[in-house]
Amino acid sequence: MKRSDAKSKRMQVMLENSATYSDVEFQVGPEGERFYGLKAIFARASEVFSKMFFEAGFREQHEATPRVVVRIEDIMPGPFQLLHRWVYDMDVSLSCDTIFGVLDAARKYMVEDLELTCRRWLALEARSSSGAVGLFCAAVAGQWIPWSQALRSRVESFGATALAASPKAIGHLPADAFMSLLSSEDLCVEREEEVFEAVQAWADAANDRGEDPAAAWQKIAEADVIHFHLLEPRFFTERVVLLGRLTQEQSLSVFVSRAMGDCPARQASLLARLQLILRDCSYEDATSIIDSIIDLRHEDTYPRTLAHCLVQKALADYEHCSESHDCNMLARLQP
Repeated sequence: MKRSDAKSKRMQVMLENSATYSDVEFQVGPEGERFYGLKAIFARASEVFSKMFFEAGFREQHEATPRVVVRIEDIMPGPFQLLHRWVYDMDVSLSCDTIFGVLDAARKYMVEDLELTCRRWLALEARSSSGAVGLFCAAVAGQWIPWSQALRSRVESFGATALAASPKAIGHLPADAFMSLLSSEDLCVEREEEVFEAVQAWADAANDRGEDPAAAWQKIAEADVIHFHLLEPRFFTERVVLLGRLTQEQSLSVFVSRAMGDCPARQASLLARLQLILRDCSYEDATSIIDSIIDLRHEDTYPRTLAHCLVQKALADYEHCSESHDCNMLARLQP
């Protein structure tokens, strides 16, 4: 994220030599990693820092050293380093792995322009399927619970295909979080093969999680996350039976269920069915889905659910959304 270049060269010198040009030392995180700065520069960026350093009754004092020492244990060094750069008008590069920590630091110290930048970045990133999945997985991994809850609905709206297309992100999801997502009735699933491919991507990354791939597949089989009887027969034979994904007894049970016609459909909420209809529809062929949408009109909560889906579809429209639309998306994502 680019800042103004007006002062960039001078401020970069100040930042790179912060240990020399400093009157405050921040000790950040459990290990107390040190960051140096000027109180006036931090006070310029935030009312919190202004009160901390210059207002009577709040002023940080430390008479034994030439610098004020501020200990910050509830923010990790990585996010604070980005806040530090922002205060010095330097460029800040945000990512799914850093965004929540930076936003938390910006909110805590009321660095309002950084907070707004983080929220806009989140809104833009969550508009794409890969961005939403990446953000959700990072929120789960970092235990940013309100954000993981807010982003989960975005991931569910993009569906199992989005999970399968983001193997690097979902590979680090804990088993319980991953299986809960795949078991959700709000998850858009057009074909059971989409769920299988998502599971395949997650299981292939088992070694990265310090797990055994075979044990990862066993967890999936025992949890009934994949409805194997709904897989296309040839797909099931080639991708499951021949590769030993299930035991012989489990595979036989699937064949018997299919032969008996005992193949119940995957349970899907009204929200999931409407979002599935809208998911890949462009404005050119929008009229073609009218009948499919009207067919569901007798179900409970239909008006509100349809309105929700239409808003989500509009906000995910890359070509026709302005910055104001991004802010609307942001408002819906805020935990």
